[in-house]
Amino acid sequence: MKPILISVFVMIFPHRGARAQTVTQPEDRISVTEGAPVQVNCNYSYSGSPYLFWYVQYPKRGLQLLLKHTSGESIKGFTANLNNDEGSFHLKKPSAQEEDSAMYYCALSDTVTGFTREAE
Repeated sequence: MKPILISVFVMIFPHRGARAQTVTQPEDRISVTEGAPVQVNCNYSYSGSPYLFWYVQYPKRGLQLLLKHTSGESIKGFTANLNNDEGSFHLKKPSAQEEDSAMYYCALSDTVTGFTREAE
């Protein structure tokens, strides 16, 4: 079984007049064995109603939206559940594959009345 390297990075999309917000990821790299479960942690602190996203950047490719908390769907086997009580939006996959080796970005954007674009 090959080891798989998952790299993580944090992004915050602030808006004018936005309240204090933070996003943290405890690990900067995760190495798992192919076929093993993987979880990439994302913790946030925000007093309003944030939108949370996971982006992925595969080697030699551009940044792509992977998941957003409002979709509740599984993409490429990945899921992420927003837990407002814990302030978390952890990315999970039950069986990591070699093609999952990439940079993963957790992003937060607050909700603003009249703001209709998604963070992309």
